[in-house]
Amino acid sequence: MHLHAGLAKDVPEIDLEPQTEFTEILWATPNEILQKWASHEMKVAPPVVTLLMEIERTLERKGRDMLEAARDISERLPSRRSILFAHGVEVVPVRTATLPPADHTNCYLVGDPEGDFILVDPASHLREGMEDMAKAVDRHKGTLIAMMFTHSHGDHVGDIGLLREAFDVPIWGSEYTARTVECQRILTEGEMLELGNQTWQVLITPGHHPGHICLLGDAGLIAGDMVAGIGTILIPPHTGDMNIYMEQLERLKRLTPHLLFPSHGPVIALPTMKFDHYLSHRKARHDAVYAAVKSGIQSLPDIAKAAYADTPDAHPGLAVDQTLSHLMSHQRAGTIVEDSTKWSVQ
Repeated sequence: MHLHAGLAKDVPEIDLEPQTEFTEILWATPNEILQKWASHEMKVAPPVVTLLMEIERTLERKGRDMLEAARDISERLPSRRSILFAHGVEVVPVRTATLPPADHTNCYLVGDPEGDFILVDPASHLREGMEDMAKAVDRHKGTLIAMMFTHSHGDHVGDIGLLREAFDVPIWGSEYTARTVECQRILTEGEMLELGNQTWQVLITPGHHPGHICLLGDAGLIAGDMVAGIGTILIPPHTGDMNIYMEQLERLKRLTPHLLFPSHGPVIALPTMKFDHYLSHRKARHDAVYAAVKSGIQSLPDIAKAAYADTPDAHPGLAVDQTLSHLMSHQRAGTIVEDSTKWSVQ
């Protein structure tokens, strides 16, 4: 929508007093907003970023005439370009067999928009997904120097043969991921990745997966499967650890990232609120599992039924699976023991 509001000097002040959804309003040119967005001073929704970039490009061609620019855009109806979650963070949703309601994994192009960048979690096993990623790499103004996997779960690691065919670059990953994926570079805790004019710090964040990697930069946190923008995060009973997962969530919360870029779902604009929700939810479930065992319930299905009594719509299989994760974490902490498939308080 283009509203012609007259001369800038005549534009009225906006009264926020009666507003319920807005905390700040400003008049600004597209370029001013984009500059604040690029320096991470302002959070802007991805579709709005794309639109502002299109307006700015058109203004350049039309001699800064907004009326002409609006007319040009309405006639051309430009197709979707990149999905930009932040400056230096572009996303390509790739269809994968992941946990519903999510049905895609976010493949990220991370780094300097006009310099070195990496492809994070190129997860496709299908030609269609490969083509989407290849188109994004081709239209990027920088140079692809590597592919990186946050961890080695199947909905994050694509068809390695097809990936090598499409992108002739090294693969990076953690030591644990390298046990199942051939990696040319092992990433370690605290390592700094210089990607053109951007720097991203490697964080090893086990809990969901022993070799899980997050990347921290000025734009925010490439969060992998530590949090989700849609659905939930499962902690595998035998390779995950619920206590460590919660410790890592606390650690990431203390870093106060600008934004969260999850592997599933949209960008998360309020990281602290998301971390608080995850921590309170997980702790409540952790305590409910312990309380069920302390009350004398011993079998896994019955413990799950009691612990998930407040969530009757939870998938029974997933409830049992996650209850086992909580039980095993209690067991590692020495508070609960198992004897012949029967659980009891230590």
